[in-house]
Amino acid sequence: MSQTIEAMHLDERMLGDGIDFVGLITKNGRLVDCKNKNRLKLSKEQEEMFFMSCSLQQKMNQDYDEDFGQVRYSVTERDNHRIIMIPQESDTLIFVMDNGGELLLRVKRVLDAIRHAKSLKQGPKRHDMT
Repeated sequence: MSQTIEAMHLDERMLGDGIDFVGLITKNGRLVDCKNKNRLKLSKEQEEMFFMSCSLQQKMNQDYDEDFGQVRYSVTERDNHRIIMIPQESDTLIFVMDNGGELLLRVKRVLDAIRHAKSLKQGPKRHDMT
């Protein structure tokens, strides 16, 4: 798998703080990896359409990268859940969480956990002693 980060590399704290689902989708909207406390309450067909719509939204956001800069994350807030999408090169990480808690604090925790997971995947950095 060539994704920059895989959901399985995210440590267990990612499913804390009201986060029910973490998934990695390809640019075509295919779910390739996930961790979840509570499975999405969608049929298989609805789930596929949900992931495809998230992927499409990310692609459409890229149309304005030159004007506004790259998207770091996007949030959709619904009556019962928040959906955070974070681009990872050509893939997208999706977080489904409850509406509780301070949104920006939760997003910061998610971004920090992603950076931590990437550093674990890359291994320790070697420092030149010269």
